[in-house]
Amino acid sequence: MFKMKHAFTAIAILYSFSCSSNKGPDKKISTAQSVIELFDGKSLGIWEEIQFGEENDTKVRVENGKIIFDRGDPLAGIVINDPGFEPPDDEYEIILKARKVDGRDFFCALTFPVPEKNSCCTFVAGGWGGQVTGLSNIDYLDANRNTTRSTLNYDHDRWYIIRVEVTYGRIRCWIDNRLVTNCLIADKHISMRSGPIEKCQPFGIASYETKVEFESIVLRKVLTNN
Repeated sequence: MFKMKHAFTAIAILYSFSCSSNKGPDKKISTAQSVIELFDGKSLGIWEEIQFGEENDTKVRVENGKIIFDRGDPLAGIVINDPGFEPPDDEYEIILKARKVDGRDFFCALTFPVPEKNSCCTFVAGGWGGQVTGLSNIDYLDANRNTTRSTLNYDHDRWYIIRVEVTYGRIRCWIDNRLVTNCLIADKHISMRSGPIEKCQPFGIASYETKVEFESIVLRKVLTNN
């Protein structure tokens, strides 16, 4: 397993980021683009399975180069748990490849940090019965009730590329090449939906009563022009 604290070789980490912190950064540094593969195709590595309830049964495994979530009761998921991993404090994007195998609700709820807000947020793909797509929470409202809400049909056994980009003042999300969320956040309150999904902070992935496979997970710095 690689050392995550050394992966962003060009990045100076100037403060410790926590989704529950109220303290902002003293300074931002723009750096060259860098890429981290968060899944090596062989093991969970820096990820660990989340125990959402008291059952402590295994719902997550790695098989044939994929991370597989069996149907949760109701949730299954993973979170990064490695002392060497420091969430980005600058602009970045996370890209993953996911396939819904069985189930009728969200196959991917991707939780990620929003550095300028010192908070975390979740991009939900296929929630509330299988179609609702958007961010939870924006101004205290979840994806089914805020302005990022859209509805998409997600096919079973089809691979989707899910991309979330976090830049200053904006969160954008794509399903394949389709921009589905373009949210200006400077004047908005960003937070997690209360409940078990909070266990996904700061970087986590969950599904709801749905079997799903993930083939790749990549974290990449966003190159900016200054």
